[in-house]
Parts: sequence; C-alpha cells; structure tokens
Amino acid sequence: MIVRFIVFIIIFLFLWWLYRNIKVFIEQKSNSKPDTSPKMQQEDDMVQCAYCKIYTPKNHAIKGTKNHFFCSIEHKNQHFK
Repeated sequence: MIVRFIVFIIIFLFLWWLYRNIKVFIEQKSNSKPDTSPKMQQEDDMVQCAYCKIYTPKNHAIKGTKNHFFCSIEHKNQHFK
C-alpha cells in the first residue's frame, strides 16, 4: 500500500515538474516572437499647408518655393495662380 502511494507521489511530482517546464518554454517562445503586427510610424514633424492650413507630416508634404509646404499638388498649383 505504501509503495503505491510513493509511486503516485513520484508520478504526480514528475507531471507537475513537466507542466511547469512546458509552461515556461511556451512563455519564452511567445516573448521571443518577432512582432508581426504593423509597426507604428515614428513621429514626424508636422507642417502646415500654405493653401488650406491643415497639418500634414513633413515626409508626405510637397515642398514649394520659399519654404512653403502643401498637402497636395492641387493646392501647390492653386497657391501659385
């Protein structure tokens, strides 16, 4: 009877140890995955359109003369008419 109890305890401890190791392994795998979600764009300087006065990121703006920026080509063309 006592032998069965000891075997039961040994099996229980082994299964508990296995569970903990698998859990840690899964957590490490999920933390080391490369981020596949779309990354947020870095903040960029905002400039104001010289025609309509809305703000747009500088890397999307169209540069005109005299350090003017525009949100679209149409606004650039209309500004110089």
